[in-house]
Amino acid sequence: MTVNCIFSYLITEDPCFFSELPQKRQLGKYTLHTDITTPFSCAVKGNVACALFGLAVNVISGNSDSIVGEIVEKCKSIQDVIEYEAYLGGKYILLFKNEEQYYLQGDATCSIPCFYNTEGAFVCASNDQYIVKTKKFCEDDEYRAIRRCGDISQAMPYDITSYREIKQLIPNHYLDINNQKAIRFINAQTKQKIVSVDKAVEITLPMIDNILAFYLQNYKIYCPITSGRDSRVVLSFLIKNKAQFDCYTIKHPEHNNTTQDIVIPIELCKKEHLTHRLVEDVVVSEPLTDEVNNILGEGNYSPRTLRIAQTIKENFGDGAIINGDIIGQVGKCSLHRDIPALFATPFYFRCKLHNYSREAKKQLKIWLKEIKQTGEKINSFDLFSIENRMGRWAGQTNLLYNTIGQADLNIFNSRSIIYVWTAVRRKERKNSDLHTTLIKGTCTSLLDTPFEKDEGILVKLSKSTWLAYLLSSYAKFFLEKRKYQRRKT
Repeated sequence: MTVNCIFSYLITEDPCFFSELPQKRQLGKYTLHTDITTPFSCAVKGNVACALFGLAVNVISGNSDSIVGEIVEKCKSIQDVIEYEAYLGGKYILLFKNEEQYYLQGDATCSIPCFYNTEGAFVCASNDQYIVKTKKFCEDDEYRAIRRCGDISQAMPYDITSYREIKQLIPNHYLDINNQKAIRFINAQTKQKIVSVDKAVEITLPMIDNILAFYLQNYKIYCPITSGRDSRVVLSFLIKNKAQFDCYTIKHPEHNNTTQDIVIPIELCKKEHLTHRLVEDVVVSEPLTDEVNNILGEGNYSPRTLRIAQTIKENFGDGAIINGDIIGQVGKCSLHRDIPALFATPFYFRCKLHNYSREAKKQLKIWLKEIKQTGEKINSFDLFSIENRMGRWAGQTNLLYNTIGQADLNIFNSRSIIYVWTAVRRKERKNSDLHTTLIKGTCTSLLDTPFEKDEGILVKLSKSTWLAYLLSSYAKFFLEKRKYQRRKT
């Protein structure tokens, strides 16, 4: 069995061969090895060049045809590119050359992963195993121990991998290729001016429309529906834009016919006269597992995530799915709610990382120090959600979907959208005010169907106050740590 990768690449000085990356393109001294499906464009003007790999659209104008041309025309430095990229949305990487200086920047959440080596001749790739196989690196004992102190579905801290010589580019950083170093750029040099929910929706709603319209030009669209608010917002935009799309819900083994994530989507789609399919998890075949193991490395990914990805691929592989990430992580502060900034510590973030090693805490301390030193004023709760939860945790999911060839897109993936939302008070965001207001501005009737309700007294209690949520986060961490240690003995 052969998988057809998408959004997959390798950048090297010397040409090499990976069967799933047959396309070879040149930008200056670097060869870009890419899959055959993902869009690619390049422009050159004098000593300035720019390559765009993936899908990008200007969220203000809706333009997607002349992006690389505009970059080489308007941008004379990487700082110019960063300012320009703030108004892009989609799923992409930008490779920029000025004279003999080379830089790489990902999209707002690095939804196409970028791994790079910090020693030896430069190599950069969407999958760290391409670098491992090219450079013959071996896992580092200390970093491998961090990786093993948490479930494989959870992310590593900060930008480290199991290989000391390989790091992952995280959001709000660009890669200085000449020096093989990631450099943080600042989204807010001063404390953000508070924006009302209504104003945030007024600003970002047309931007989301432009990203969605761009996706609709390129893909047949499928919309996953759950009982929650995130997917409801995505659905509201599809309806507003009169898109042709189908809805679906996956029934996992732990679900039954009374599960909210099963009952509510069926009821919702029936009320709105929408096509809806209920599908069950497939059994992943041995040939597919062998192929994914060959590309990603055995034990380097979550089997459950592969099962879900393949379920989507077998049922909806002729199009792209649109997920509700970002609006949950940032728009709803789902990971931190309104916990005061005083508690944004390495210890707290390790709880949210679900990693039980002391070394993970050390890496998070380095991450927080970097934020402080650069003067970034976006609060670190939101930055953790964007850089770790989206950039690394969701990045693992993106990598797996890309590997088997299933397009997974996001209509909120732009810094122009995300950092308007971070300016809304977290007390308002945690109550899903952004969600409700966006739905009112797109398809109000979707609010007639109730959302999921928290089940169990402990869940309700944990969300009753910020202090209850903080304490429950610590309690959950120590309980899970104890279970983890028992499994290891």
